[in-house]
Amino acid sequence: MDLLTFPALAGPVLVETVRFLFDRAGAVLDRRSGRVPVEEPEQVSGHAEPLRVRPGELTDARSDRLSQAHGALRVYLSRPDFLQGDDADLRELLGTLRRDLEEIYGRGLPFGEERDRPAPRVSVSQRATFVGNRQVGARARDIAAGAGLRVEQDAGIIGESGEQVGVEVDGTIG
Repeated sequence: MDLLTFPALAGPVLVETVRFLFDRAGAVLDRRSGRVPVEEPEQVSGHAEPLRVRPGELTDARSDRLSQAHGALRVYLSRPDFLQGDDADLRELLGTLRRDLEEIYGRGLPFGEERDRPAPRVSVSQRATFVGNRQVGARARDIAAGAGLRVEQDAGIIGESGEQVGVEVDGTIG
């Protein structure tokens, strides 16, 4: 399953899912701003282990996405009639938010019929102000089913002869 794919949910399950992700985004943003100590674990109903923020994953870009998603979900929660399980934009928003939260917490957050969603075993995060040649996020000959791969790349400028590649399958992953 694509990391940004989110299961189609409906009715009360969709509202609960949106509320859960909204609350988690708010809790992370509270830690980012210093209103709550970042190392303070978050005990969440339905989770045996508390959720713990990994400070190194609280990048500026990720925090901006969390803030934008939090604002968008606030509108959905204030107008539950807008919540439609087949809304592609909503599913993309939820998928992106879940991916960010899973990276921040270092663990999967399954929903609906999903049984287990482990955090990716291979995770690459690259930042560059200028790419003048080639920047490759991951290289593999094969990617085994369920291997879990996440590549996040940001480049300010990619030069005329530059190239940024997220995944190049030359070796084995998984």
